[in-house]
Amino acid sequence: MPNNRSILLALSTLIPALSAVGAVAQQVPAIENAAIQSTYMPAGIYASTSKIYGPLPQLSPDTVQLSPKEQKAVSLSNQWKNRPVLPVLGEDGSVVFTFGSTLPSVICAPLYACDVSLQPGEEVSQVDVGDAPRWKVTPASSGSGEKTVIHLVIKPADVGLSTNLLVHTNRRTYNLRMVSKKESWMPSVSFAYPEDVQAQWDAFNAKHQQQTLQARTHYAESPVLANAALNFNYRIQGDATHWKPVRVYSDQHKTYIQFPESARYREAPALVILGPGNQEQLVNYRLIENRYVVDKVLDKAALITGVGRHQQRVEIVKEGG
Repeated sequence: MPNNRSILLALSTLIPALSAVGAVAQQVPAIENAAIQSTYMPAGIYASTSKIYGPLPQLSPDTVQLSPKEQKAVSLSNQWKNRPVLPVLGEDGSVVFTFGSTLPSVICAPLYACDVSLQPGEEVSQVDVGDAPRWKVTPASSGSGEKTVIHLVIKPADVGLSTNLLVHTNRRTYNLRMVSKKESWMPSVSFAYPEDVQAQWDAFNAKHQQQTLQARTHYAESPVLANAALNFNYRIQGDATHWKPVRVYSDQHKTYIQFPESARYREAPALVILGPGNQEQLVNYRLIENRYVVDKVLDKAALITGVGRHQQRVEIVKEGG
């Protein structure tokens, strides 16, 4: 039979072992609970259970050393992320970021939904969430046809979270920082696109230049404005067509053949010069409104449509030299 001394010695060996088993038993639920909470458990419930099971497990130690090139790259990224380009308030109450100018931050809160709207007509191909278990990002849409707007509805599972969101579309890639707070949150976020503003200016300038060119062309090729010394001594003869000119006149450089207004949107005749023996020759001319403007003074010419017995022909003859 063991004596008291041997019993005490056995107990002194067994008690530390039991303590170690108890410590492991307490750590295992803490790790399992952290994984369960991050996916399923509401923040309020986890706040009470975390006092029992302990905090979330920490990441591995950061032992990687960056090279000078990598440090420079990180520094450049930080410069972009921290650019002091402030958002503005949109007409619909949304917070408007200028796309590409800096890293946008979307502040959300549990029990609230943040709405991020993309450009009308933009199509989403892929969404990547840095912390997918604790951030819920779902799609929605508004409008129809070319004006359809894709929305990203963002909901965090807890406060004090920070991650990023990548949204790939058929036009660009969005990179957003997401932060969760207890009370502070942004109901709506949208973007302004510099290329849209530039496209509007390009369209405006092109229209303005076209209007200016048309005005100059009309002024330069209008005989009434360009030259008051006009010659209307032209005889118009031939078939009674719907496009038969109402008058022909010339200045010192050009000839103008004016057609009826009713012929403006119908078949236009071809113009040829009639040389010796009525030999047909080509000539440069262009249609402006309801007039042919010929780049020379005509002595004799013909306007022709059709061929063979279906041909219609009108001749123009300058009189008086």
